[in-house]
Amino acid sequence: MSSRRIEEIRNFGPYTIGILHQIGIYTEQDLLSTDYPSISQKLKERGIQPNLNIFYGIEMAIQGKVWTEISAQEKQEIKRILGRK
Repeated sequence: MSSRRIEEIRNFGPYTIGILHQIGIYTEQDLLSTDYPSISQKLKERGIQPNLNIFYGIEMAIQGKVWTEISAQEKQEIKRILGRK
């Protein structure tokens, strides 16, 4: 696992970086050590309604791709993991 700061990872703009910092995610290792339901719950506890684009960006960042490269199948899997339709 990498110790890159999330500011160095492709796909994360100031908003996403800010909300990830609010829930204790500062590095790539922090990100890889958690899961989508936990991220979602922690954001909600802070009064932030997590939209799916946050998770699409995270998924593509983990894969080293631009967030717009996400496939319909990957979107569907993220929705399933998060319990969304």
